[in-house]
Amino acid sequence: MRRIWPLLVCLLATSGCGGYYILTVPDHLAPAGDETAVVVRLQRNDFFILAMPVKGAVMRFQVGGDQQRAAYTDDLGYAGATLQAPDESGRYLMRVSHLDREGEEVYAEVLVYAWRANRPVIAVDLDGLPRAAGGKLWDARDALKRLNRGANLIYFTRKDVKDHDKAHRMLAAAGFPDGPVLLWRRKRWHIVRGRWKMPKVVVESRLVSQLAEIRGLFPALNKGVCNSEIAAKAFAAAGLKPVVIGKANVNLPEVTRFSSWSLLAKQGLCDSASQPAQ
Repeated sequence: MRRIWPLLVCLLATSGCGGYYILTVPDHLAPAGDETAVVVRLQRNDFFILAMPVKGAVMRFQVGGDQQRAAYTDDLGYAGATLQAPDESGRYLMRVSHLDREGEEVYAEVLVYAWRANRPVIAVDLDGLPRAAGGKLWDARDALKRLNRGANLIYFTRKDVKDHDKAHRMLAAAGFPDGPVLLWRRKRWHIVRGRWKMPKVVVESRLVSQLAEIRGLFPALNKGVCNSEIAAKAFAAAGLKPVVIGKANVNLPEVTRFSSWSLLAKQGLCDSASQPAQ
């Protein structure tokens, strides 16, 4: 019976599993060739009930074949390091791992997106996309494919990081354009100079929106596509112009409306920029 436990905990983990460990590693996004802060969390579930943070664990980070970094987890199980994003735009794998004193290893391989900083970026409310196969889903797919011709897409969600791999599979199966899946809000962190003046990522307790930070990295992120008031307000609060699909009651200035995904697929955003809300 004891041998079944590691497998059961693995099913609850995010991207990696080793014994009773839970390693949480989200997608990461950075301008190509620039440094980016990578933050992960390590927990241990010894009793199959509580996921307790693991303090003082050495976490190793690697993007590509050569670049490696290491950092210790803090009291809450978070560890952060700065990594150089690849020079060429594209999607890359990052490996994060921990080997404990008993020789037990936990690791995760997640996606890192490196984009040109000056290329347009459009945010999309992932939770508002149609899920059932049929006309609405195909219309949404065609609409985002059209937007993706001239811009990169970021998908924002309220779902836990452990569900983000499933979200990637759903997007791929439905034919949606590829892009990072990110939480609307994350732990705030800042970078300080540690021993030997090496950069160190310090994780704070409060949550912050990721949109403002990403806008600082990608100034051409200025639109957000959604079908709900709460998502539209989040976009507007970060300085993005909401593009609302459907009849959601959104009382905000500078909202572009489309009655359906089909209409957005036909007209695109550039075509609608000088037109009244529909």
